[in-house]
Amino acid sequence: MTKENNTAKEQAPNPTSLPDSTEEPAKGENPDKNLTLPPSTEKYQPPPELSTSLDLSTTATTPEQNSTALKPENTPQETTPPKPDNYMDAHHSHHIHHDKKWKDYLFEFLMLFLAVTAGFFVENQREHYIENKRATQFSKQLLADLRLDSLFFETREKDLQSKQAGHDQLLRLLTQKPDATDKEILETLLPITFAYDLPVTTTTYNQMKSSGSLRYIKNPALTASLQNYYDVLLPRCNRLTEASLAYFTEYINPFYLKHIRIQDYDPFNDSLITTHPVILNRSKQTDQELANIMGSFRSLLKIQEITMNDPALKKIKETMTLLKEEYHLK
Repeated sequence: MTKENNTAKEQAPNPTSLPDSTEEPAKGENPDKNLTLPPSTEKYQPPPELSTSLDLSTTATTPEQNSTALKPENTPQETTPPKPDNYMDAHHSHHIHHDKKWKDYLFEFLMLFLAVTAGFFVENQREHYIENKRATQFSKQLLADLRLDSLFFETREKDLQSKQAGHDQLLRLLTQKPDATDKEILETLLPITFAYDLPVTTTTYNQMKSSGSLRYIKNPALTASLQNYYDVLLPRCNRLTEASLAYFTEYINPFYLKHIRIQDYDPFNDSLITTHPVILNRSKQTDQELANIMGSFRSLLKIQEITMNDPALKKIKETMTLLKEEYHLK
């Protein structure tokens, strides 16, 4: 090795040594270019307020990156100062409120009370008007039904009275005139052998009763009269009618089938169609049997006349009079 090489080695700077602080750098040369820092043995610990926002696992390579990484994310931002208590938004209306006096409250209460009372009054008047109108309509329908029933009972009463004379005539022929012919007996028997039904009209009353419309009738006497006719007398009439029909089916009809020929009479008109009718197997015993049957049937018809027709017809006329007076009907 030559002397020049040894001299060069001696003049080479030690990388671990620090430059002399008194040595001035050459002109135009960066003073920190040849500056090297000793390695630090202490690990950098960030402040507590930055530890939650910094990621220490990444190392900045440039001063700009270092400054960005060290900048906390929760740096306080510019905040708006709080609004005072008396602050009011622009859209709020600036009304001046005055304290109400007790007279104001009393006036409002009276107005509210009058409004509610007037509403109840108007509603009651409206219901009263509707009820009166419906009551008038029902009264007209009831009057029409009662007129039909009155006509029916008047006709039935005349018919029963006329048949009573026929029953008396038949009883004399069967018990007091032994030589009575078959034709005389049949001419008297056929017209009085009749089973009655009860074709009354109860549609309007039943509708009013089921719907509670009887309350529209304000006259207690009229309501009682209607109930007495429809709920008491008519059911009684119906029971008597059913009893008469059952008696006719059980006793009169079998006698006809055994002793009277169908070719001798017209069952629809209850009249003879031959000049020489015949009663089959006629004897004193059959005559007495027929007298007993028709005598009992006559009693049933008499009961109908006394206990059914007369009271029902009387009650109908009373009810019609009350209806006409109450609702000014004709």
